[in-house]
Amino acid sequence: MEQSITILLSPENREISVTPGETVRDALIKSGIFLNDYCGGKGTCGKCRIRFLEHAPSPSDPDRKFLSTGELEQGFRLACTACPEKDASISIPEESLRKETKIMLGEISLEQKPDSDLKKVNRKLEPATLERQLGDLDLVRDSLEMSSLEPDPAFLKKLPHVMRSSDYHVALTLFDGKLVDIEPARAALPPLGAAFDLGTTTVAGTLFQLDSGKALAREGRLNPQSPYGADVISRIQFASQSPQNLETLRSVIADCINEILTELCSSSGIAIDQVGYITLAGNTTMQHLFLGVSPDFLPTAPYVPVFRDRLLMHAREAGIRTHPGARLFVFPAIGGFVGGDTVSDLLVAGLSRSNELSLLVDIGTNGEIVLGNADRILATSAAAGPAFEGRNISCGMRAEPGAVDRVMIGEDLFPHTIDEKPAVGICGSGLIDLVSELLNLGMIDVSGRFNPDGSRENRAISRRFEKTDQGYRLLLAEKERGAGRDIFLLQSDIRELQLAKGAIATAVQLLLKEYGAEVGDIEKIYVAGAFGNYISPEAALKIGLLPGVGEGKIHFIGNAALAGAAHALLSGDLRMRAGEIAGNVEFIELAGRKDFQDVFAESMLFIS
Repeated sequence: MEQSITILLSPENREISVTPGETVRDALIKSGIFLNDYCGGKGTCGKCRIRFLEHAPSPSDPDRKFLSTGELEQGFRLACTACPEKDASISIPEESLRKETKIMLGEISLEQKPDSDLKKVNRKLEPATLERQLGDLDLVRDSLEMSSLEPDPAFLKKLPHVMRSSDYHVALTLFDGKLVDIEPARAALPPLGAAFDLGTTTVAGTLFQLDSGKALAREGRLNPQSPYGADVISRIQFASQSPQNLETLRSVIADCINEILTELCSSSGIAIDQVGYITLAGNTTMQHLFLGVSPDFLPTAPYVPVFRDRLLMHAREAGIRTHPGARLFVFPAIGGFVGGDTVSDLLVAGLSRSNELSLLVDIGTNGEIVLGNADRILATSAAAGPAFEGRNISCGMRAEPGAVDRVMIGEDLFPHTIDEKPAVGICGSGLIDLVSELLNLGMIDVSGRFNPDGSRENRAISRRFEKTDQGYRLLLAEKERGAGRDIFLLQSDIRELQLAKGAIATAVQLLLKEYGAEVGDIEKIYVAGAFGNYISPEAALKIGLLPGVGEGKIHFIGNAALAGAAHALLSGDLRMRAGEIAGNVEFIELAGRKDFQDVFAESMLFIS
């Protein structure tokens, strides 16, 4: 048996073990330390920089790509490719450590009166007598005047004792025609439920009082599956390697939801086993992984999922540790890469109930685009890539404290950071803002090329350009002026943004073509997703990310996936409508279309 290698973390003076051939990244994950490896440890993002204070391994090809000669000489390496050969000590730069993403939960409003499938009713039962020898269950049925009510096994086990100890004054919990729970009426709380948005990057939940629709608490955190793959394709590849890997992804996300649920209940002063109903919306891959269903065949033609149905089950069957009778509703999907989160978005946007032609865009690594109205709805997906989340961008990062999220250019360039922290990188909204401003100045042309002399009157910006062996780069923020490090925009970064926005714009154009409509026919554009909260509409239009309909027609609806999950939680009718929406949307597969490449090439240009 090979002897493990000891790595000393400085300055914490903490030791971790690395087996021969194991990367430092994987060893850190086992120790509960997570880095900004946005590529999932593939060596393609360059964000997991660590510094060996002694016994640094030989540089890898990714090391040489992302680290300068000086940094390599100082012992810097990428944790995802560094395999120590002997005991060593390392330090982890602050910017390499994963921080909590700023998660936009938003307010959730319901237009109609709450009418959840989970209800509680109080009843004073009439005890059985010799003359009226009714069983305990029949007494309950009689009190509700519902002779066909079916009981859960857990309900039957509690029924005789609770009924008699409460002097027959009970609170009955019903879900969709079934008896779920019985409590003494004096001790019963209002019915409680939780809605979840299971995102690739983040997971968010809200706890509700179901009879009033009151939101009691909100909570969100990073998806703990990220170390096993930053995007759905990476996670599918990881899961397909073994049944154990699939179980790992299932269990970590179940644990995450349980932790969020525990925090929601704790902050509201209630016990977790009081929660009786949960709704969950996620993309198709996330919903498969959550249920431990293999997504192996999603990435290959014909890109079909194992299931698209809406599912209703006991929550404990999915590993959620709440009331034994609690139900879980999982949203239906539309296609392989248009999932329950898009159905949830549509529930909020209301395209299926409007006569206006509307466009719904959920911007992310996998963008979902929907076009239509009450007559017809088309949907597709676009592999936008990771640029909007800061990956594959030289100084890119998630929307975390210190990320440049907005950029203004006047006499000079003025970056704004999240939480007003010293700048340590740029996130997707900041990248869109910066490129839009440079396009306005003529310092980027429509093809995406840098043009430092495009605005001769703005010498302050021109002086920020530096010519390198790889072409021009623009200095966005300087360490000497208070930034956490020098932050640059490279020509390659602009290319990554063009690929991302080109994929979204191409999907929009092809949906319009399939629908037989023009851009001018669009009455409203709904931008869904937490990312949409940060985007400047003017900048999105300028770079051509959204079709040119005018800012007044653009509506940002925030985390609509979470809001739609809440709608389904609070209204049985809306839960049914979610199923109708999924069944009526036509999925359009863009792969293989003869006109795709021509439209994509045009959409890469910065033409608004």
